[in-house]
Amino acid sequence: MPSANKLKIIHTEASPHWGGQEIRIFEEMKWFRQQGHEMILIAPSNGTLYKQCAQSGFQVISIYFTKPRTILNIFKTTWIIWRLKPHAVATHSSTDSWAVLIAAYTLRIRVRARYRHVSTTIRKNLLNRIQYRYLCSIIVTTGECISDHIRKTFQVDKTKVKTLPTALYPPNNLPTKRDSRNLLMREIGAKQNSFAIGQISVLRSWKGHSSLIDAFDKVAQKHRDVILVIVGGGPIEARIHELVEKSFYKNRIYCLGHKEKPWPYFSALDVMVLASTKNEGIPQALLQAMYSETNVIATSVGGIPEVVTNLKNGLLIKPDNPVELAEAIEFYINDKRLAKNMIREGKAFVDLKFSKEIMGEKLTEIYS
Repeated sequence: MPSANKLKIIHTEASPHWGGQEIRIFEEMKWFRQQGHEMILIAPSNGTLYKQCAQSGFQVISIYFTKPRTILNIFKTTWIIWRLKPHAVATHSSTDSWAVLIAAYTLRIRVRARYRHVSTTIRKNLLNRIQYRYLCSIIVTTGECISDHIRKTFQVDKTKVKTLPTALYPPNNLPTKRDSRNLLMREIGAKQNSFAIGQISVLRSWKGHSSLIDAFDKVAQKHRDVILVIVGGGPIEARIHELVEKSFYKNRIYCLGHKEKPWPYFSALDVMVLASTKNEGIPQALLQAMYSETNVIATSVGGIPEVVTNLKNGLLIKPDNPVELAEAIEFYINDKRLAKNMIREGKAFVDLKFSKEIMGEKLTEIYS
């Protein structure tokens, strides 16, 4: 096996989508390569992560991880791992974890990391118990709420479960807030003095866009300069457009689709909302907004309360509550002084807790 000085790590991902989970894998792989380590991805070739890694010069291997192919994929990944002889494997979704962890366990790969990115409840059954207690050697989660759930559900030793929130990887050439704002307003044809509320996320059923649109309608009725910007693509994109069409204020709602470079949009907003109803770990969108010095509103689900402290660096609300969300938006509209204080607190928080160097060093210790 390679020495600890230069690690060879195989990451696997079954999902073809491009959200916070896949972005974390990509950014971690880039950071480790910069430190001189060898990074390899096994993922479906139709996925965005596979394409991004291939374009960036990583070694990529295509496997479609689906339940019906699990037995076949165990043999495939056993051969790949035996041939490449990595120091560690890191799995990220359910179907790739089963195939790859069984293969790595059989080949006695010492570091077998099972990542858990979302706070979805894991079923307490024998198979999951085997995976989390025996097949993996270490469990990496994005939030303490996820770590606690795994420890309690499967009686996993505390030292085996590591909470490592996703680090921030801001671009070197991030535009100023003023420039970002000007670019956005030109793109959508809105007035420069508009009060821009937005949500930047994958469009999934549990991201709470319906509550956001309902809340916006309530605020827009009172404030003529308020606009709503929705950035992202995903499985329910058509449904989001239907909801927008039904809004009385649809001419002030802008759906911009997926953006390869979303950072300027975080910076351009006055308020970034994450209206999720479940499944959140530590959302990158909130950290990016705080780093970009934008006020945030988020629901108190999953690991979000580990990031947002109500009335200190943001506002926490109940999920599926458009009335409370509308009140939170109006709070920012009406109290500019406290809004500025919360921006400063948010920026200081992410600078202190979520640097890529700190997270990278902790992960290196795990893999070594």
